[in-house]
Formats: sequence, C-alpha cells, structure tokens
Amino acid sequence: MAAVLKMFGLTSSVPTPPPPDPEITAAQARQEERLEAEEKNKMRQIAARRRSRASGGSRMLLSKERDNAQTGIQSTLGGGS
Repeated sequence: MAAVLKMFGLTSSVPTPPPPDPEITAAQARQEERLEAEEKNKMRQIAARRRSRASGGSRMLLSKERDNAQTGIQSTLGGGS
C-alpha cells in the first residue's frame, strides 16, 4: 500500500502507534495465566465428579464409616422369597 501511495506522490501521514505499555502487557499475561489455571481447576472438578458418580455408589454402601455396611445388600437376586 505504501508503494502505491509513493507512486502517486502521496505519503501516509498517520503515525505509527506507540508500543503497548509493559505493565499492561504483564497484567494481560498474568490474567491469561490465572484464567488458564481456573479452567484447569474446573476441568479437574468436573472429572472428579464424574469419577465419584461412576464408582461412588457401591463404595459408599460398603464404607467402613457406616455402622451397618451390609444394609440394603441382598444375598440373592430378586424379590427375596
């Protein structure tokens, strides 16, 4: 574009913008790192919830924390006659 303007004898009178302030650049980098860390944390929490839903039911039934861990477990399948 600059070459075309010079061909016609025109020059660009728009000054180049100053470089961004280093403090702003550093603040943006910190914010991006913080957002990435938050996103990773949320993904870990979601994965942990999925794992606990998949395996937590039977483990919690037989937990040693319960007074009567065998409650609700039948030795035979079916109605229990």
